[in-house]
Amino acid sequence: MKVSDRRREIARLVVSAGRIQAQELSERFGVNAETIRRDLAALETSGALHRTHGGAMARRPLPPEIRVPMRLEEREAKLEIVREASSLIPESGVVFIEAGSTSSMLVDYLVGRPDLLIVTNALQTALALTDRGAAEVMTIGGRMRPQSYGEVGPWAFERLASLRFNVAFVGTNAIDFDWGMWTQDPSEAQIKAAIIASAETAVLLVDHTKFGLRPACRYRSVEDVDIVVSDHQLERSVVEDIRALGLEMRVGRPVDPTEPHP
Repeated sequence: MKVSDRRREIARLVVSAGRIQAQELSERFGVNAETIRRDLAALETSGALHRTHGGAMARRPLPPEIRVPMRLEEREAKLEIVREASSLIPESGVVFIEAGSTSSMLVDYLVGRPDLLIVTNALQTALALTDRGAAEVMTIGGRMRPQSYGEVGPWAFERLASLRFNVAFVGTNAIDFDWGMWTQDPSEAQIKAAIIASAETAVLLVDHTKFGLRPACRYRSVEDVDIVVSDHQLERSVVEDIRALGLEMRVGRPVDPTEPHP
């Protein structure tokens, strides 16, 4: 089989299966592992797939961005992530909660914490915390972005430059190991990067559907965060890829509806 034909067939198999192991490809095409690695590298460069630890996964189109209150997809996965991430909230200090559907669920774990100053760029999060009696809540100001209800723009960016957080909980629209973390809006990308830069510990909250996507605006490398928290549906090979970067990787467990919720 010609190299071009083999690579075309590999790309088709990855799209069909969603994910495939390099060993399986080696056995299927009767070539050695090094040949398959070269094939996958070439296909990734062309944008046909995304390499993972020991194989490859299909690239998926980024879904249209909708407003935070309407983001109901992967709710159980997000609950897993937030429950796991809640153990990273410090006893005291300054915590930043970025605008986003997953990070906003941390509100349940932040009430009744008088030793915390909670800073956010999400108006809805600030209102929810205030309504439920959180001790100190501060927003950074700026232009309100309708899709995320997040404060962005020069005012927000300048405020972030003068702030420091013990822990910042951030999200992402997409994550790619070679290209980093992505979002769909340049102003939001600027704010996300500034939040991470201002944090002693940056915690990325990302569900399994965000891996392998690549929208318009890159804002940081994966290695720029300290801890990644995802749900149990994330492929084991992806978990290993993250740990290979030297990052702390935490994986939630399925939500038990009988368990008490904060």
